[in-house]
Amino acid sequence: MDMDQQPELHTLPLRELDLPSGEVHVWYLDFDALPAPDPITGPVPARQQRLRQRFYLRLLLAAHLGRPAHTVRLDKTANGKPYIRMDDPGLPDARPPLYFSLSHAGSALLVALCRDAPVGVDMERPGRQVADPLRLAKRYFHPAEHHWLEQLPATQVAAAWLRMWTCKEAVVKATGGGIVSGLHRFAITLQQRSAEITAAINEPGDDVLHSLRISLPNFSADSYVAVAHHHQLQRLRMFRLTSS
Repeated sequence: MDMDQQPELHTLPLRELDLPSGEVHVWYLDFDALPAPDPITGPVPARQQRLRQRFYLRLLLAAHLGRPAHTVRLDKTANGKPYIRMDDPGLPDARPPLYFSLSHAGSALLVALCRDAPVGVDMERPGRQVADPLRLAKRYFHPAEHHWLEQLPATQVAAAWLRMWTCKEAVVKATGGGIVSGLHRFAITLQQRSAEITAAINEPGDDVLHSLRISLPNFSADSYVAVAHHHQLQRLRMFRLTSS
């Protein structure tokens, strides 16, 4: 897959945005660098942070749907995967569906969008502390992943575990099954700007896992990002939303 080397900057207000078939677009939004939709000063409470995320997510989705933001109706599946409700009879739309996935870390929100197929995204901070990553990998990961981690120098295990976790989170978001569907069902092989998926034989959903690829776009040095997408997509584009 072709992948941008640097994110393209977009400023507020957002105009109608194009998302061609065959592409995945990934947006990075840092709320510390964006105007608040509410008059908050000082530390932002968790609830207000969620409201900001929802506000900007609606703006972004609306710009891709060509609709006013207040008409974008969001819902979640039984497994917690968010999606856009397109069943409002008062808002006919002949465009292809818009799939999206989101992840947040601190004040940053990452949103992946695609017209063609479900997509999953995850973002983690390299400084995140993980207690006993080898024990966690043995309990929750595929045996091949645990074995690979065991072979690494001790100083590299925590970072490798976190990169692998980021990829696996992106995959389960793309499949819609959630972590409860089993992180042990598939293995991740890390590469420089991508990762390969090996699905367990004869497990339910193998066809879905085999259709996915993982790209590792580099938005900044202080975050690991993984995007799980259909293998036939040709391009991943990166964007960053700024206030000016």
